[in-house]
Amino acid sequence: MIPPQSSHEAAGYRADIDGLRALAILSVVLYHGGLVRLGGGFTGVDIFFVISGYLIGGHIYGEMRAGAFSFAGFYRRRAKRILPAFFAVVAFVLAAGLALLSPVDLARLARSACAAAVSGSNILFWHSASYFDVRSALQPLLMTWSLGVEEQFYAVIPLLLILVFRIRRNAVLPVVLIVSALSFLFSWMALANYPVLVFYMLPARAWELGAGVALAVAEQNRKRTPIPAAWREAAGLAGLVLLFAPFFLLTPTTPFPGPAALPSVLGTALLIAVPSSSINRRALSLRPLVFIGRISYSWYLWHWPLLSFLHIVCGDTPPGWAALGAIVLSFALAIVTYFVIEQPFRRSRRAAVPLLIRYAIATAAATAISAGLWLARGVPQRFPALAQIESESARLRADPCLADAGDDAPNVSTMCVQNSASQRVVALWGDSHAAALAPGFREVTKTQGYGFAEFAKASCPPMLGVSHFHPRRPTLAAACYAYNQRVFDRLARDSHMSVVVLSASWPGYLHRSWQDGWLVTDPVHASEMPPAGTASTALARALSATVRALASSGKTVFVFDDTPAFDFEPMWRLDSSAIPARRALAVMLRVKDAADTGAAAPGDAELAAAASALLEQTLANEPSVSLVRVRSLFCSSRAQCFYRIGDRLLYSDNNHLSPAGADFALSDFSLPPNAANAAQSEPGP
Repeated sequence: MIPPQSSHEAAGYRADIDGLRALAILSVVLYHGGLVRLGGGFTGVDIFFVISGYLIGGHIYGEMRAGAFSFAGFYRRRAKRILPAFFAVVAFVLAAGLALLSPVDLARLARSACAAAVSGSNILFWHSASYFDVRSALQPLLMTWSLGVEEQFYAVIPLLLILVFRIRRNAVLPVVLIVSALSFLFSWMALANYPVLVFYMLPARAWELGAGVALAVAEQNRKRTPIPAAWREAAGLAGLVLLFAPFFLLTPTTPFPGPAALPSVLGTALLIAVPSSSINRRALSLRPLVFIGRISYSWYLWHWPLLSFLHIVCGDTPPGWAALGAIVLSFALAIVTYFVIEQPFRRSRRAAVPLLIRYAIATAAATAISAGLWLARGVPQRFPALAQIESESARLRADPCLADAGDDAPNVSTMCVQNSASQRVVALWGDSHAAALAPGFREVTKTQGYGFAEFAKASCPPMLGVSHFHPRRPTLAAACYAYNQRVFDRLARDSHMSVVVLSASWPGYLHRSWQDGWLVTDPVHASEMPPAGTASTALARALSATVRALASSGKTVFVFDDTPAFDFEPMWRLDSSAIPARRALAVMLRVKDAADTGAAAPGDAELAAAASALLEQTLANEPSVSLVRVRSLFCSSRAQCFYRIGDRLLYSDNNHLSPAGADFALSDFSLPPNAANAAQSEPGP
């Protein structure tokens, strides 16, 4: 994402490029606002990348040819163009965060602000993406990932161009093309297994900026556009079609970037390469488009935080009128920012070194303030009661026994597996819902004289012969399959692990969608969506085979049904009630269900009923296995379930229990009688 032209660009100013910027920012804003069906609106960022590479890379190369390039001058221009508006938006976001966010949420926001200030937010968002990652709409500075990609690119590309230029001037274009091709191949090859890395990280995005650089270098070498005059009208039309097609043909589930980004990149490059085509001169140079293009940088910065805070206050997708209001307000703020902040700072004539020192000091100050809020854990003194509840609910995210998507073996350290020659051990095997029960099981086993072992892997059903595929975590399926086999082998050969508890989000494995993934029996072909109706059959067969295998190994087996899930975050209700500014905004926006009543209708009633019936039918033929119905403890009726009892919040999010919830779920659970006493008298093997 790049701002409009600086004075350095003015001599060769092209209105059509501002028109391209306008199309890019409009697609992004409309996509994020959800006001129109624009499934591939996110490709606007790819358009910006090509424009940025063309203008900035072209200026670097042009100055090198003229013998006028200097790093100080280059970064002086970058700082003047990027930082003033960026600092203004970050200051607003942090101030709004202090008023609207809970301590944990503010600490998370401050961490992203700290990363954004040093052009590393894309690395942070990639690194922190996990099973418990916060939804993108709830991260007010998520839009800064693209700024991080660009600034990292411009830390590298001047060095590369200068090095190649000094060795052999004619090799600049081939080298840029080769590096871009390698970046594209990396993006394509890594997309299947590492989609989050490919989306956020420079090595997989460099080819998009490199396409713009290559076009600029080719033009300057030839001193003209590389497209013959006879083909310019056709090229302009083809470019426009390629540009628009992804807006309507792609969806949020399309593997991206990789090959799916090619039309946007090629279309943008074609349109930049034919400034004299009628599309460029008449359509892209229209005054309204040019104006939007000029303020596109500020609009890009403003639109996402406002929409994100709107999502935070509403707790879900905001109503269309509210989203439209946020977009209009962000547009107005962009205009003010462009004229009051961007333009005055760009006109500064201060010498490079003093100006860069000033911006370095400002960056250090922004980083220090953000880091301070982060290290202060979001200033819990603002809302101490919320801070206490959040600290208790955060234990699941820090559970060292919960394996992540790529892990194919359990953690068998003493933190997770209590090895004792004089005690029988209860082994809890399951997914993240099992891990959420672990704090309660630790207390129950300790009280009833058992040891405890936790074998939990996120999004991985505790069964042999099946696995779970998720498009965002493609490595999960094979890792889950191997993980479960290793857990079973450990249970089968360890006679001390006499009791095995299976716990999972059973309803979740009946899903079959690109958003939630699907159950698979063959991890090799896991990415192929199975036919409808196969999940329940596969789950029943796998569960039956697993409990029989455990029983044959001499284990006492318990299967816990799942706890209710909600369509909202229970913590959101607490925040909405306890944070005054949030409560006032919720009233103003007429947000429904923001009141903290302690109970609500579950959001998974239909699927949970199907899963419960499936468990009962499957285990009815397994007399040695006990089905423990914990859902009924949380629900007074099918339409009313508790997420809070008194001052105890039972959930850490909309479907995982908090430690208090785990204690409540296991308050009446008893292990087999006499097992603990028998364990005291039996010698170890």
